[in-house]
Amino acid sequence: MALRDYEQHQLDEIERHLAHENPRLARRFEKFRPLHVVTFAAATVAVLSMLLIGLVTMVVGFGMGALAPILVGAFLTTAVPLALVWFYRCRWR
Repeated sequence: MALRDYEQHQLDEIERHLAHENPRLARRFEKFRPLHVVTFAAATVAVLSMLLIGLVTMVVGFGMGALAPILVGAFLTTAVPLALVWFYRCRWR
C-alpha cells in the first residue's frame, strides 16, 4: 500500500529528526533487516533435522558400542544447532 506524498514527507521528516536526535538508534534501524518467513522456516527445519540426525547417530553409536558415532552425534545434536541459531540471531539483530 503506497503512502500519499504528504504522509511520505512526514515519515522522512521524522526519520531525519530521529537521525539528528539519536544517531546510534538510527544506525541500528538502518541495519535492521526483518527475517522472512521462508528463511525462518528453513532455519527451523535445519535445526530440527540436525537434532534428529544427531540423536539417531548417538543411539546407533551406543548400540554399536563405538565412541566415534557417539561423539559425532553429540556434536550434531549440540554444536551445529547452536551455530545455526547464533548465525540467524546475529543476522536478525
